[in-house]
Amino acid sequence: MVTAAPPHPRASASLVDTGEENPSLAPPPGPTGSSRRMHRAFLTLNRWLSVPLLRAGLGTWVGTPIGGYLLLLRVRGRRSGQMREIPLSYFVAEGAPWVLAGFGPATQWYRNLLVDPKIEVVLPGRTLRCEAEDVRDPATRARILPALVRAVGLPAYLGGGDPYRDPDERILERYGWVPLIRLRPSSGPIAATADDPGGTAWIWRQALVSLALIWTVRRGIRWFRALLRR
Repeated sequence: MVTAAPPHPRASASLVDTGEENPSLAPPPGPTGSSRRMHRAFLTLNRWLSVPLLRAGLGTWVGTPIGGYLLLLRVRGRRSGQMREIPLSYFVAEGAPWVLAGFGPATQWYRNLLVDPKIEVVLPGRTLRCEAEDVRDPATRARILPALVRAVGLPAYLGGGDPYRDPDERILERYGWVPLIRLRPSSGPIAATADDPGGTAWIWRQALVSLALIWTVRRGIRWFRALLRR
């Protein structure tokens, strides 16, 4: 991994919102065997499960405080020029969705944003055109980053520690090397809905899913018993 991601020569000047002090991220930890395996596992899961679900508009049915909430980020590849789709945990605050480049400045979609910060975001029930901003301002990171990590749900434990018990300062220190990205909507500020992190729509949605699952299992058992009696 690299210790910093210098702006690409063709990058938009608006990508990095660093403030007057121009702070830099902490040096990322060195890659390990477990981190490489986790990265490959995420890529496989995203390709075969998360992306198809979100592309089909089913993001509202899989988001919960336990498993987290996902948006679909569409960004142009810096080499291929093709649109790439990346599922990411997110949090809506201060009029915009926020995401983390969880594998640090070497994260491929983050490096793509350095070249072209004009992106598209698929949220539950809406699709937005946005401009990505890499936010380095310490005060903003202190407000947003801990809340975003806790909105990830159980997967946040993969980052180490206990995000629900650790104080904000501990979370900020642990994620000091991770880029925080604001996805500023081109149409203006947005507000969180009942389907976004912190909302309550997941309660009735998961209740319906549970009832449908129970009905399906019972039907399967009846069919199996009828088959045995033949």
